[in-house]
Amino acid sequence: MTPINHLKFAFVSLSTAILTTLSGCGDTITYADYQEEEEEAIEKFISTKHISVVGSMPETDGEWLNNSGNEIYYLYASGKTKGLYYHQIKKGEGDVLPQNNWTAYVRYVGYDMKGNMIYNCTSQYAPDPQSFKIKTDASGLTFGPGFQQAVKNLRVGGKCKVIIPFDIGNSDNITIKGHATSDENEYRTMYYEIELVGLE
Repeated sequence: MTPINHLKFAFVSLSTAILTTLSGCGDTITYADYQEEEEEAIEKFISTKHISVVGSMPETDGEWLNNSGNEIYYLYASGKTKGLYYHQIKKGEGDVLPQNNWTAYVRYVGYDMKGNMIYNCTSQYAPDPQSFKIKTDASGLTFGPGFQQAVKNLRVGGKCKVIIPFDIGNSDNITIKGHATSDENEYRTMYYEIELVGLE
């Protein structure tokens, strides 16, 4: 398994500084600007924990740590979930993987690139666990393509961490403060810790 990149993990984002600078200059912020900010933020987000990013999915639980004991993330480089960074903490039990049109029950906590907790379904602000229908094309849904792909990799009892770019992010979600928001529409890159607790 050859690392594509040996970077570290940090809850750091340049977006606020860049947006302030662009706004001060009177320039219009384009979609490409948001993507460039995101790439820089993810590199910094990954860089402080010495995480290895690889291009082939590790096959066993033990392969998700490198020789130094640091986390390995698999990068989806193509398809509908291009840009998703996936790290498996625990595979879960059995051989059954979630299928389309099944209902998944999950617990998760989600942070933005600055380390602010945005979602917490384990708290008083959201049902625990939350459920959603697994879809082939999850764009525009509360649980978007990146989140759904992460869950599809798990067996019941499994846990993972993911970095989800905004273009494959969740839409029309509810924050821990109770107001509607959308990672996709607000150009918010997210870091999630997810546990699959049940399937129907």
